[in-house]
Amino acid sequence: MEIQYGKMILYGILSAILYIAVPLTVIYVLEAYDIMTFNQSFITYLIVFGCIGVALSIMKHAFPKDTSANRIIAFFVALYSGIYLFYIFGGFTPGVSLGTYYINTPTLQVLLGLQMIAWLFLISTGISALQYLIEAIELRKKREYHVNAKKSFKLSRVFKGLGTLMSILIIGYFASIIYSGLNLHPNVHDTYVLDWNDGGTPLNSTDDTISITMTFDIENNGLYAIYDVYLDLDIYTVTTANPFALPENTKIGESVGNYYAAFHAFTTTPNNNITANINPLYAPGLVMTDAILKLQISFSTLYANIDIDVNVSVTTPWNALI
Repeated sequence: MEIQYGKMILYGILSAILYIAVPLTVIYVLEAYDIMTFNQSFITYLIVFGCIGVALSIMKHAFPKDTSANRIIAFFVALYSGIYLFYIFGGFTPGVSLGTYYINTPTLQVLLGLQMIAWLFLISTGISALQYLIEAIELRKKREYHVNAKKSFKLSRVFKGLGTLMSILIIGYFASIIYSGLNLHPNVHDTYVLDWNDGGTPLNSTDDTISITMTFDIENNGLYAIYDVYLDLDIYTVTTANPFALPENTKIGESVGNYYAAFHAFTTTPNNNITANINPLYAPGLVMTDAILKLQISFSTLYANIDIDVNVSVTTPWNALI
């Protein structure tokens, strides 16, 4: 059996790009722009897994495609691809469920539940593995296996068709997510409504109550609705003009348990309000003191069958009311 040295070199290079160069480039870009951070052990194992994948790909293309040796190695390559994807999606990370990803920057923390994507990839590699295994058996025994329905179908082609269908579904799913994400536009109003009740004693601020209402719009022109949004808002001081009256780096107010059932596709939902109540202990200081406040916004939702948990912080100036 003639060894295909040219194909071994060509597909070895292509596999090195796919298994090693592309993931490392993505990691570099994400870290360079402070979008995500990766620990060194993840990168090291990624390179090790990638090298093994390259070696298997080289072995696979050492033999012609119409030989059982090629199909057996293709079977192991498909199985290995499933293991590789399982690792990429956190399947081997202790305490982390399959498909869970974290994005962590100084002002943004995101937890993504990509279980749907992970399982689609794993099912796709499993179907490919079965196709190659059946083809290897057929070539070894020099006979074809068929599925009989209204017509007779070659079994390996049935799995090949299922694999192609899965690939189309995955590509379509990714395209729909990208399209929908690009057409999702949240807008937080840059003005806040203040409700200040002086308790009937304008000269005494100790009995004052203050609430701050933040307003936002959701323009969702994507294909997917945003379901089950749970939103909390915490207000912290960053710096204050008078730390004795209003301490710095202190939580002074909150709004918890805000729930929105759905923001439907191809709709705009304007003027959604969140009202945060200021702790009475800090209300007098907030009335009399200029400050820089930090709004810590936390929300969870389900979008395109992806679980999303987000924590984001925004700083805003505060002017004393008296």
